Amino acid sequence: MLPEFDAIAHDYDAAFSHTTVGRLLRARVWYCTGGFSFRTIASAPAAKAAGTVLELNCGTGEDAIWFAKQGFQVLATDVSPEMVAVAKAKIAQAGLSENAMVRVCSFAEIEKIPEGNFDLIFSNFGGLNCVSPPELRQLGPILAQKLKPGGKFVAVVMSRFCWWETLYFLLKMKPREAFRRFSRKPLDAQLDALTTVSTWYYSPSEFYKILNFNGFKPRFKPIGLWLPPSYLNPFFEKHMRLLGVLNFLEKKLAPQWLAFAADHFMICLKSKQS
Repeated sequence: MLPEFDAIAHDYDAAFSHTTVGRLLRARVWYCTGGFSFRTIASAPAAKAAGTVLELNCGTGEDAIWFAKQGFQVLATDVSPEMVAVAKAKIAQAGLSENAMVRVCSFAEIEKIPEGNFDLIFSNFGGLNCVSPPELRQLGPILAQKLKPGGKFVAVVMSRFCWWETLYFLLKMKPREAFRRFSRKPLDAQLDALTTVSTWYYSPSEFYKILNFNGFKPRFKPIGLWLPPSYLNPFFEKHMRLLGVLNFLEKKLAPQWLAFAADHFMICLKSKQS
């Protein structure tokens, strides 16, 4: 996340993480991350760390706390000092400060992280959409070098096409908003009434190509194919039975080939074994 996110750091959990839709989307991310990356999380000996995680754009620390609870040693980073402050407080309150460190760190500073290489590099909910394509192309090889042999890179990225969003805005007779993600130029995403952040949208294949992880084979998963975008949470809070059906479909009927049509897609890249 960027310093612009300072403006919403203290309201972010209430506005997204702790909403019903936000919780379901994050639970889906965790489930798919486990499936792609660490199927043996539960079998890791209690006295032995399950692995090391470098989290990018960690926000308020929800994912860092989850990884730490699974037995991982986590270095969570974010360029927003306010987000980092919130994350540190939450991690301390959870009693996980020995398992998860949080640090102010921009994408440009990742290369200088002294902790060495990691079993997993993780980025959730569109943090990398705030990086321009040229910057993303430079960042990819740096991230690849930060992985241990056999390590994985997992990111959840906002998609260029979201059928939910297109249908929603077409029904509201707002065609410009319905197809806004198709723009090749950055869009100003509204964070609050006074703050915007430049945002780029990518298709799965486009993101993989730009990221420039040469020799890394990608796998994709849709995130938010049936579950609605988070800005529709107020409606679905009043229609919980419908949301339950959509959550069931998200779990049972979200094949990899439909990753391009979801609100977000998850990409998993595995490094070559040494």
